[in-house]
Amino acid sequence: MKRLACLTALALAIAAATPGFAQTAKQAPRRADGFASDFQTVPVMGNTPGANGSRFESYVAILNPTANSFPIDVTLYDSTGTVHTATITLAAGEQKTYENFLEEVFQYTGGGAVQFRSSDSAGGQRNNRFVINTEVLTSGTRYNTVIPVLEFLGSSSKSFAVGVNVDSTTRTNVGCMNQSDVQNTIVATVYDKSGTQNLGSVTLNLAPKAWGQAGVGTVVSNGYVQFTPSDNAVCYAVVVDNATNDGRFIAAAEYTP
Repeated sequence: MKRLACLTALALAIAAATPGFAQTAKQAPRRADGFASDFQTVPVMGNTPGANGSRFESYVAILNPTANSFPIDVTLYDSTGTVHTATITLAAGEQKTYENFLEEVFQYTGGGAVQFRSSDSAGGQRNNRFVINTEVLTSGTRYNTVIPVLEFLGSSSKSFAVGVNVDSTTRTNVGCMNQSDVQNTIVATVYDKSGTQNLGSVTLNLAPKAWGQAGVGTVVSNGYVQFTPSDNAVCYAVVVDNATNDGRFIAAAEYTP
């Protein structure tokens, strides 16, 4: 089972300072969240300063619901595609929690996408499954945004993040994780709610396995973003309140005619 587990309030941070689902023959269709798996990806985590003296940190809870102890290999992909690795071992029935996952596990400051993978159990069966919950927390106010944990890889199909706003009180950031082993150029085009006006675009040029995020510079009211990748990717948008840094995460849904 392979599912990607690719911001949210983090987006707020990086932008301030600054996933629909596979429908092609290359990938299996995605399923709803909410079940244990041996491979999961969080499309974005953060440990970074934000606007108005705030700080964005990723809270993670991870549970082993099985009757066996096993290690989980954790891989962080940053904005350059650099790989950071760590191992978390969970006893049978054990849950571990992290208030600032990137700091506690990797001693890393910044943003990135994180993958979790357990080894096969005896006989090659994929029974070493785990459950993850993750949120981006805004220090001081403690606003939080839940980030979906994904199990299946994205494809090169177009995807759409709906319900975005940019005005004097609200900002929107767009981000993607390049899940391919080659350079990936992803164009995020902003449309008005009628779908007839192209309001501008943001281009993310991502190294192999890299994560990236950027702010939307055009004003839009209840519009949407179309992501067009050159290779496999998982994308999202996050709409952020400028006063509170409270964020609304929008996973981009893939669509292939």
